[in-house]
Amino acid sequence: MNQPTRIHRRTLLQAAIGLGASLSLPAVVNAQGDAARGPLKIIVPLPAGGAADATVRAIVQAYEKQTRQVAIVDNRPGGVFQIAMQGLLAAPPDGQTLIHLNTGMVAAQVVQKRFDLTRQLAPLTLAGETSFMVVAAPDSPFKTLKEMIEYGRANPGKLSFATPGPGSGEHLKIAQLEKAAGFTGLAVTYKGGPDMIKAVVGGEVSFAIIPPVLAMQFAPKGQVKVLATLDGARVTPQFPDAPTMAELGIPMAPTRFWGGFAAHADTPAPIVQRLSQDLGAAVVAPSVVERMATMGLTMQASKPEEFRKVILGDVAWMTEAAKGLKFE
Repeated sequence: MNQPTRIHRRTLLQAAIGLGASLSLPAVVNAQGDAARGPLKIIVPLPAGGAADATVRAIVQAYEKQTRQVAIVDNRPGGVFQIAMQGLLAAPPDGQTLIHLNTGMVAAQVVQKRFDLTRQLAPLTLAGETSFMVVAAPDSPFKTLKEMIEYGRANPGKLSFATPGPGSGEHLKIAQLEKAAGFTGLAVTYKGGPDMIKAVVGGEVSFAIIPPVLAMQFAPKGQVKVLATLDGARVTPQFPDAPTMAELGIPMAPTRFWGGFAAHADTPAPIVQRLSQDLGAAVVAPSVVERMATMGLTMQASKPEEFRKVILGDVAWMTEAAKGLKFE
């Protein structure tokens, strides 16, 4: 990964000074969005080894192969995504430092109100999506989502559910389900998806929403009941019998959890367009698509404005879902 910076021959000034000095100068941008290119740094606001990290590293490999440019993954977890955001905002807005976004960051924006993804950042492209399933404990007293809702209505507060934390995307989605279906549950916090599904399997909580890749590890053995999908269509071929919310008559817009890339909001438009195209091509590279399919991710690139609309759409429903909730 430690390769020398590519230097355009025509840029005599940059050829005469070292990399450290050149990074302190404003980027020189031409009409095609070309700039002095050092290694591209992508900040990931989550720990190494997780699904987001694996996705970004697969995309980076394709990006390097396609563009012949070096890219570095910089994991900066913690601070409810603020450490990563601060790292991006402190870097020059030259397109050399990017950040990997996820649905959870929208939830943090809505609940914490310490950053604004569409005002402080320039969205570049989506980089993967996944459905989420409603799964219940194997010994739960209900077999369908309708029965679960009826149980929740009849037993306020007794229907417990797992989340990765108060105000997380999963928490807000279940809050939306509670309001749409008319029941009240009890949120229980776990470290992440693996711990959440184990809690459901062990009967510690009544249900959770998790991605299909986790459900597939337990549902075939009868360790969880798959009750429904939050997607707009049934998840096939894995869970063809799990109905959508629309099919159940529950007034909730379809939801997919996603990842994507963004730059500093002050990044020049030509660079934003070039990065969107280059990263978008890497996102849908066959090697990436095949590898991420094993993790239950659908790789989908987008134009900057399309990605911005996705973020704003999530801000809207999460803001509504968060009304009346108290977060410690």
